[in-house]
Amino acid sequence: MRSVRLLLPCLLALLIVAPVRAQDTSDVAFRVQMADSVVVTASRVASAAQETGRRVSVYTQRDIQSLSVNSVDQLLNVAAGLDVKSRGGFGVQSDLTMRGSTFNGVLLLLDGARINDPYTGHFLMDLPVPLSEIARVEVLHGPATALYGPDALGGVVHLITKTALRREDVREDGPAARVDSRYGKNNFYDMGAAARTAGDRTTVSAAASVQGSDGRRVSAAPPPEGSNLSSTVQTDFERRTATAAVSRDLEGATLYTRAGVDDREFGAYHFYSDFGTDRAREATSTFWLQSRLSSSGATNTPWQVQLFGKQHRDRYTYNPDVGANTHISRRLRVQGQGSRTWNSVRVTGGASAGLRGVDSNRDGVHGDQSVGAFVSLRWRATPRLTVNQSTRVDYDPTYGAEPTPQLYVAYNLGPATLRAGGGRVVRAPNFLERFIDSPSNQGNADLTAETAWSGEVGVDVRLPANLSLSATGFHRTTDNAIDYLRNEAESVFEAQNLDRTTTTGLETELSFDRPLGAVGVSLDAAYTLLDASLDGQEPPSAYKYGLDAARHQLQGSASVRAGAVTLGLQGLWKDRLRDAPLATDRYGVVHGRLAYNTRLSGARTTLSVELRNAFDRQYSEIFDAPMPGRTLLVGAEVAL
Repeated sequence: MRSVRLLLPCLLALLIVAPVRAQDTSDVAFRVQMADSVVVTASRVASAAQETGRRVSVYTQRDIQSLSVNSVDQLLNVAAGLDVKSRGGFGVQSDLTMRGSTFNGVLLLLDGARINDPYTGHFLMDLPVPLSEIARVEVLHGPATALYGPDALGGVVHLITKTALRREDVREDGPAARVDSRYGKNNFYDMGAAARTAGDRTTVSAAASVQGSDGRRVSAAPPPEGSNLSSTVQTDFERRTATAAVSRDLEGATLYTRAGVDDREFGAYHFYSDFGTDRAREATSTFWLQSRLSSSGATNTPWQVQLFGKQHRDRYTYNPDVGANTHISRRLRVQGQGSRTWNSVRVTGGASAGLRGVDSNRDGVHGDQSVGAFVSLRWRATPRLTVNQSTRVDYDPTYGAEPTPQLYVAYNLGPATLRAGGGRVVRAPNFLERFIDSPSNQGNADLTAETAWSGEVGVDVRLPANLSLSATGFHRTTDNAIDYLRNEAESVFEAQNLDRTTTTGLETELSFDRPLGAVGVSLDAAYTLLDASLDGQEPPSAYKYGLDAARHQLQGSASVRAGAVTLGLQGLWKDRLRDAPLATDRYGVVHGRLAYNTRLSGARTTLSVELRNAFDRQYSEIFDAPMPGRTLLVGAEVAL
């Protein structure tokens, strides 16, 4: 408590004197048809951000290019309020949490389609598209089950790819291509290529990347007496990703289709347990296919229908003395929606249906189906006041029928927007939580769904000189939260429903983005304060993930552009709610990138030097799975 009392005056001072990256959408999707500060994720249709009553952070292609990031999860580590817990670094595997949720409580969308894996949230970031294909990221803070269905408890992350943007946003017709590469410590390599051609009615794109490292050899936990297990483990990894997409303008509609694959293999020591016999290795493979037909051009009744499917294959070997386990999860889903505006009222409605299943040599063969429907109302009650109400009903065999209403209001004061609202959330237990049967973890087929009520109040302030500020206070009460309880006698974690968890927090973000003479400067700082309590059968320390979020999290980034040179810096500091087993309780890391843009033989060329973990901080975010130390990367990119 003493640290909180000391921190609050500093925070108040920061809020007074500094600014946020608010909804900077100068490079946004739908740029031609609509004004700036337009977001899609907060209401499922393009809407002015200041009317949604929600906090939405937007990151454009310019933001991505200026940062020292080599994977999507490294990019999301910069997003205000997102708590990214990585295993192994460089995008090997990461969990996403928001507002104190578990890693199963964040919904991830790829071009509007749910990409969450039905087996476990640990596979959330096994993305079938490379970072180079991402044109825009929207982060919706807070619950969204009333719009998107189960799992959107802490928030929604929406990745929007270049080809999925409206045709009018393509700045250049004709063919274009790009190749890039990076090399660094421990034989780290990262190579990618992309090609795109845009005609009058058709855009076709393809991209691929390969990444890997020999990693480090680190000491492992002492094996049991008499065991033949090695006393060291290797942190190597390999990852290959490829995707292709086509967008075609039809008469009054646009057809968009994407296919993608992702394959990776890596050392998984202490990724999921902290037991001395863990010497795990893992290999995963993802196949993704989606197709969307949507209205195009100016219309008072925009609509879309989307069909998408995913298959994920996981081969996990706990140690050489235990045979490999293979788990194949599948999801097939169809969804549709339409919207209509009458004067000050816009009504949006839609429905979805899906099948999901898993085929595991260890956990068995299981399958479920689900259906849901929603209706959303936006009412401009006055020129300043906008009311947004959504209600959804979902049916799932794991919990039956569940209604999830939400209500958010926004009041525009000119340079400031006040917002408030809340809603109900539901999250179904996934297949791993219900059926895992491993030496270190045991599932529970009788788990019930998590349910929660969440509320928030906030303000967004747009100040002169491109300064902006955002602050949001929130509270959530969750019943039947799912976690794993340590059984010391059996040396195993067992899945259980907790009685209740409560989470209260404050999110702030401050930014400055404008040219200073011939130098362009972008500064961004975010602070998240979190307090949580857990009512379970045992104290919080007995649970695997309970209270594992950061109590204090500081995130910052800076970009300075002077002529052909760009300098980018980013930093992160975390202090956990509790002393987690083996994981580092408090740490900070700093990354930097220096880039020089020129032309070689007429081709746009970027030469770069990156320094990750500049101060060589030794830390881990999950158990004691080691994160990379200081790593110097040199790279080049050529665009034709």
